[in-house]
Amino acid sequence: MARPTLPSQVYDVLRQRVVSGAFHPGESLGEESLAQQLGVSRTPIREAFRRLSEQGFLEYRPHCGARVAQPTREWVTEIFTLREALEGIAARSAALQSDPVELHTMRRRFESLRTAVARGDYSDVGDAIHPLLIQAARNRTLERTLDVLRGQISWVQRITQSMPSRLESAFHEHDAVLRALEARDPEWAESAIRAHVRNTARDLIAHLEQRAA
Repeated sequence: MARPTLPSQVYDVLRQRVVSGAFHPGESLGEESLAQQLGVSRTPIREAFRRLSEQGFLEYRPHCGARVAQPTREWVTEIFTLREALEGIAARSAALQSDPVELHTMRRRFESLRTAVARGDYSDVGDAIHPLLIQAARNRTLERTLDVLRGQISWVQRITQSMPSRLESAFHEHDAVLRALEARDPEWAESAIRAHVRNTARDLIAHLEQRAA
């Protein structure tokens, strides 16, 4: 396996800092200071800025530096429209193709969260169901396509940590998806995951616009 190049390593580091929230929306990023921090020249920093800008994480103009982007209604709508369609396909396929062991694993992990959720702890509401569902769909092309969106989804969904009502709803929506998979009902499974993704996007957009007001 080929070793990662320096530009790709720098890109990975900066992308992780954006997605994790180490860099905040609206924060200015300087080429020189980051080059010094990472012990590299400005060239791989610029290349990382360019790639992150293309993916919607940064606002970047060459020779003028970069700023972490503010998620917008349009951007969230674009990302979650794609996510809804792709995960809908995955859920339909998983309802027909997942094996009993996979379903048991998903249900066991999900049920382990109930006690914490009942006492108001929403640090984990079962988001692990998404990659497990995609894996159970047995569609490598779909899995790779969704992987491209994973960083953007993780980045914007960090906002939900300050939205208890959305987290509580997400828990029940995940349960509905699981019940549809266990029933081996592809129409129900697709409808349930699409509704969950659509509801998440709606609440995220409302929250973003409330913060901007």
